[in-house]
Amino acid sequence: MAQLHWGRGIGLHFLDNHEYYETLGILTKRNRMIDIYTHDNDKSGAWSGQGKLETHVGSNILPRPLKEAFQASGDARLSVTDYVMNLKNHGFTILQDFSGNRYTYHLFPQSLETVLGSIESPEYVEDFYRGYNW
Repeated sequence: MAQLHWGRGIGLHFLDNHEYYETLGILTKRNRMIDIYTHDNDKSGAWSGQGKLETHVGSNILPRPLKEAFQASGDARLSVTDYVMNLKNHGFTILQDFSGNRYTYHLFPQSLETVLGSIESPEYVEDFYRGYNW
């Protein structure tokens, strides 16, 4: 069973595995509504790096877990480090540094097939595709 609660207070909270895998589908899309990245702010003296999700669309068009998290944050960015690191378990291992500063790395899935292969049960594939085709 997927972990359903990521972060204390403001964070990403799923009601069930169906929402978890629907969200995974959205994050796997090539046409990204949400950027996934690590921000190595520990290099500038902060405690540690962070994993973030950043939306480029209004939160009202996102599924419930993402909508509520972004609305609660009051920002287009959501700090959910553990969840972002968890995406590596689903094949999000391609890192790109668009700025060239070796500070912020965007995560991308290896392939659709890799992410699909990480889904714990065929029962959730339809949920994944619902998000992927959002």
